[in-house]
Amino acid sequence: MSEMMHVPVLGLIENMSYFECPHCHEKLAIFGQSHVEESAQKYDIPHTAKLPIDPEFASHCDKGDIEGYEASYMADTASFLQGVLGK
Repeated sequence: MSEMMHVPVLGLIENMSYFECPHCHEKLAIFGQSHVEESAQKYDIPHTAKLPIDPEFASHCDKGDIEGYEASYMADTASFLQGVLGK
């Protein structure tokens, strides 16, 4: 759709991509293996990110305290966007 409307796509974010075991830190692909990189390559999208299923995120949302949530998995995407947007 974005191609038809001539809207550039800067990145592709896959939500609920995996669950990280809190004990051994193994990343489990609960919904199957990811294909985000293949899709990005097919459509020449320069950046991808995979967001985990994170019970802590859900807890912060339930408490109305999303501002208190801290996670590092979006740092690469934030840096990428800052570079692209020049900020």
